[in-house]
Amino acid sequence: MRYPKYKYILALCDFAIVRLSLFAATQIRGISHTHGLGWESYLWAPEFTFFFVFSFIVVLIFQNNNLYKINIFLARSRQVVILFTSLFYSVVALALVEFFFHSAWFINSRLAVAYFAVIAFLSVVLFRLFIFRPLFITLRKLKSLQQNVLIIGTSTAAKNLAIQLQLDNIYGLRLSGFVDRTLPAGTKVFEHFQVLGSIRDIPKIVESGKIAEIIVAVSDVEHEEMQRILDVCKNTSAHVKVTSSLFEVIHKKVYAESYFDIPVARLSSQAAYEQLLPLKRVFDVLGSFVALLVFAIPFFIIAVIIKASSKGPVFYKQVRVGKDGKPFMFYKFRSMYVGSDQDQTRVKDARDFIRGERKNGSGSKKVVNEKMVTPIGRFLRRASLDELPQFFNVLKGEMSLVGPRPCLPYEYEAYDEWHKRRLSVLPGCTGLWQVSSRSEVGFDDMVLLDLYYIENVSPWLDLQLILKTIPVMIWGRGGE
Repeated sequence: MRYPKYKYILALCDFAIVRLSLFAATQIRGISHTHGLGWESYLWAPEFTFFFVFSFIVVLIFQNNNLYKINIFLARSRQVVILFTSLFYSVVALALVEFFFHSAWFINSRLAVAYFAVIAFLSVVLFRLFIFRPLFITLRKLKSLQQNVLIIGTSTAAKNLAIQLQLDNIYGLRLSGFVDRTLPAGTKVFEHFQVLGSIRDIPKIVESGKIAEIIVAVSDVEHEEMQRILDVCKNTSAHVKVTSSLFEVIHKKVYAESYFDIPVARLSSQAAYEQLLPLKRVFDVLGSFVALLVFAIPFFIIAVIIKASSKGPVFYKQVRVGKDGKPFMFYKFRSMYVGSDQDQTRVKDARDFIRGERKNGSGSKKVVNEKMVTPIGRFLRRASLDELPQFFNVLKGEMSLVGPRPCLPYEYEAYDEWHKRRLSVLPGCTGLWQVSSRSEVGFDDMVLLDLYYIENVSPWLDLQLILKTIPVMIWGRGGE
């Protein structure tokens, strides 16, 4: 996924500061194990390796806490609070390592950990607030370094954004003009800024105008039309962000960046996902293999209880629709009585829900007849333990650890064309919908969350979603 260069620069600086803070803490405490070592020997020292890995982990914690989003690192008090929280978690982790392990690999001094906490916090705060932030704002206000931005749409939100860019442009965005579906080229929208063309003209406008960023601010269209607009934008060289009432679920459920308190969700291209497939597959195989080892005993216990508590097989096999609409055999622990999958009322309710004709209390995608769920099945479904056999699907290459959930054939038949985009990738055991909303949003919003994941996929995002799935399973939030 493409990020602006300033985010990589800030992350690299944070890494260096944390790394130097660790070095300073051990030097002050006098416990460094690298005295007298030459440069080449130092690079292979256990202490260097641990400091390197730990500093990288701290940067990941910063990333998880949104410290590289432009509206956060340009803030003052809010940024300091988040930095304090992030470094607190980092120091706690370091202290736990120091407590449980006493080795040359780690800092084996509580006083050194305290020194690190003080040095790292003061250094990172001073650098971010008094060096990086003012330097970023100063450089971005220089016309030669400003980035051209194109706004798609002429709605009130689009005009408000344009006004803010003219009044206080701390983001370094220079408005080039607008693109609109209905207004002809040359129509004035705000001050001297005009409509530069229609949707089909976007690639030409981006190239000729050297547009670095596109902000899609269209709301008065159907989802299918919005996806077509986004496709055109994503096939250009510009970064694409969207602010639209159609993407309200993204702004509510996912912490997005904002310009002048206007939320903007960042999108990427399908090519970014394809580039990560080899790494994602390695992660899937290793992760599912480890998970099957960890859950081996619970797996056996659940199987015995299911067999003893109701008639029927332990495993429930069902045809699901996977990547590119291809069917595959999907595995679960059986949580319902035999024959429950023949419930035609459930089929009708599911189709109606997808088509927006049925709104149940929670907005759940799952349409379940509770009378058909076994007693043990109710617990398994609530804790998502019935999903454990899907690790076999992952090993077979039919699913991924993270991705959109696979659908049933009759659900797929009820999909609109834009809904099918969620199956342009391998389905997953968990995903953005499961950890952010689960049974709390309607079907269209669930698809938007899936599409947002596909357009922002990264190894770090996958790891975040897997870690966030654990408390969801423990507390059973939204499971049915």
